[in-house]
Amino acid sequence: MGSGEPWWRAVADPSTGSCSVLRQVIVGNAPARAARRDRQKKRGIEPLFVCLAVAGWILAFDNFAFWRTFAQAQPGTALDQFLAGVGLAGLLTLVLAGLVRSLIGNVAGRAIVGLLLVLSAAVAHHIDAWGIVVDRNLIRNIAETDTREVRELFTWLGLADIMLRGILPAVLLFLVPIRPTSVLRGAAHVGVLFIASAAIAAVLVTCLYGTLATTFRNHRELRFQLIPSNYINAVYGHWKGASPAIALPATVAPDAARATPLSTRPRVLVLMVGETARAANFSLGGYRRPTNRRLNGSEAIYFPRVSSCGTDTATSLPCMFSNLGADGFSVAAAAQRENALDVLMRVGVQVTWLENNSGCKGVCARVPTEVMPVVGPSGLCNDSGCQDEVLIGALQRKLSSIDTDALVVLHLMGSHGPSYFKRYPAPGPFQPTCDTNRIQTCDREALINTYDNTIDYTSKVVADAIRVAADQADRLETAVIYLSDHGESLGERNIYLHGLPKSLAPREQSEVPMIGWVSSGAAAALEVKPTCLRDVSVKPYSHDNLFHTLLGFHGVKTAAYTPSLDIFAIAREGPGCGTRP
Repeated sequence: MGSGEPWWRAVADPSTGSCSVLRQVIVGNAPARAARRDRQKKRGIEPLFVCLAVAGWILAFDNFAFWRTFAQAQPGTALDQFLAGVGLAGLLTLVLAGLVRSLIGNVAGRAIVGLLLVLSAAVAHHIDAWGIVVDRNLIRNIAETDTREVRELFTWLGLADIMLRGILPAVLLFLVPIRPTSVLRGAAHVGVLFIASAAIAAVLVTCLYGTLATTFRNHRELRFQLIPSNYINAVYGHWKGASPAIALPATVAPDAARATPLSTRPRVLVLMVGETARAANFSLGGYRRPTNRRLNGSEAIYFPRVSSCGTDTATSLPCMFSNLGADGFSVAAAAQRENALDVLMRVGVQVTWLENNSGCKGVCARVPTEVMPVVGPSGLCNDSGCQDEVLIGALQRKLSSIDTDALVVLHLMGSHGPSYFKRYPAPGPFQPTCDTNRIQTCDREALINTYDNTIDYTSKVVADAIRVAADQADRLETAVIYLSDHGESLGERNIYLHGLPKSLAPREQSEVPMIGWVSSGAAAALEVKPTCLRDVSVKPYSHDNLFHTLLGFHGVKTAAYTPSLDIFAIAREGPGCGTRP
């Protein structure tokens, strides 16, 4: 067969021998294919170098917060600090490269590494933007969030950042030719990387143990900032600690009972659960601006020394209604047992949950619940839902129909960030404002103004709830309690929003406001003089008090009830307060 003659003509020619020609067609190019594979092996990039590049990229470009904290936390001389930084960077690079090398041998492994690059960039963006740390509580909040909250966290600049730091290198990872290697050679690469990392670790421990140990012991936030180990550990911790849903939770206070009726008129408590309100910005507690002016003349009593159970809603909300207490609380344990609402319903108290937030985190799972509409009156509703005044109409309708002892819970949107400007009717009394969800880019005065506007609006909603409760005081014994779930950071120490571990969180995230109001009829029935309640308001309280205060208000007797944690019982213990007013 000539070089220019097509193969099919040679096959058709009997003189050439079709079998020999077919054999040449089928197997004759095998050496050429082998040669091409050899050339590809020579042209491709050594996978070891690719893994070192991926590890170096993540540690250099996704860990700004980690290296900033590490640099600021370094004790010792400048030489010690430099050597510790270089040594730690080398150690982390080799360890991460070793893990990546164990994955990158095939297309599926390369896809996993690409996902790692994208996730690392996304986590890095939010750490850099908000000053957050990543732990399993954050993962739980992400898992329980809704689309509205996700939309409010989205920004185009954030997407551009994730594309630059994550999507672009992930795409490049698939475009560059990687030299194929045997499984044995891949294992050898992993072994070399881990041996080298062990050698560096031995040098660091021998020469710089004091410097590194002091740094990591005094700055525990470092382990929550190191990407990707922080979010991998957090996801695993959340998955490991998650409890399966159960139909019948463990009974709390099985001996609970109450005298019926307690008094001649129904006893009704309106509990307002605030969102992201921090005590530092309440003028009732001494803040310099009149953020609580709407409560003037309402006879509301402010409790200035209240601490939250957690720094995020997914922790604090279940903890508030649990009898486990902050020290013994875990989300998994709370999910397996009843809370205060269950106990009250079991003894005959009518319980209703009015929802204007992103859900009750399981607290109201067995309670009649009314979710506020996502659209409503003009001026009160926007693309993020309705502002908290919609709860007042629902409360008014509910109280007008109540004819038995009851608890009505209002779950407010409050000061939920970062879109603070959406939480109140514009323009708000404090100007100028930060009308964006990228609050870290705003002038600090504008950011504080916007947040203070949310507190001013919350004060109006609380005042309206007190007014509605007072309007029913001729037929109901009414009281109102407002208590926030956690506080908020507004740029102090470059930290925004909330959710830091309790051991690391600044006080702004855990010092929360509480307000109480009691009608004259309820005060008489509770044997609590308003002056006595005001006298004990300056004592330190926490979310631990709520369970026992709810049971105490409704006269529930049980071994699970602790009078020393019931605020109304505490007020009755004051001098001259133990008799009916």
